[in-house]
Amino acid sequence: MKKQATTSIKLTSMKLLIGLLATGGTFTAPRALSSTQTQEARDTHGYKDFHDRIEEYEKLHKNAEKSLPRLKKTSKQEVIAAQQEALVQKVRELRSNARQGDIFTPAAREEIARKIKVVYTGADAHRVQNTIQAGDPLAGFKVEVNQKYPDGLTSTTVPPTLLQKLPELPDEVTYRILGSTLLLVDRKANLIIDFMPNAIP
Repeated sequence: MKKQATTSIKLTSMKLLIGLLATGGTFTAPRALSSTQTQEARDTHGYKDFHDRIEEYEKLHKNAEKSLPRLKKTSKQEVIAAQQEALVQKVRELRSNARQGDIFTPAAREEIARKIKVVYTGADAHRVQNTIQAGDPLAGFKVEVNQKYPDGLTSTTVPPTLLQKLPELPDEVTYRILGSTLLLVDRKANLIIDFMPNAIP
């Protein structure tokens, strides 16, 4: 009985092969991913994780803003400052358990570090280094999540060449460079929402 079943399977396989050859078909062995394709797949994973978390923050920021009274166009500077402080407190409240790495996840940090290294070792490396006017941290200032970016601390320009390599951000968030640290800062609240130490060579 087993012998008949085996013979039947062989005949079926022969028929399929003959039919495939008759129609000009060919067998193609699966090809391994190239190094570039493998890296792109890793980029997709790392950046997707980052984008998902940035979108979560974007929603949180908008919810925080909606909970506050709307400013009038004629609002005085004192009112605007008070509104910003209220936004800071609301975001802190909604992210009371926020920690470093909540947005800059290990996968995202790996990909971002690799992209930064490419920029700093590429043809435009010298130009990028000259463009960055990295401010020195204030004495006693320690970068932490949910901490306001000091008003007296110089904002460092992120060169376009580098910015193009970094994941895109929503309008509510911006990148800043402080020494060798890459920061994610809430524009309106001027609040550090995550940071990546030793990111800049």
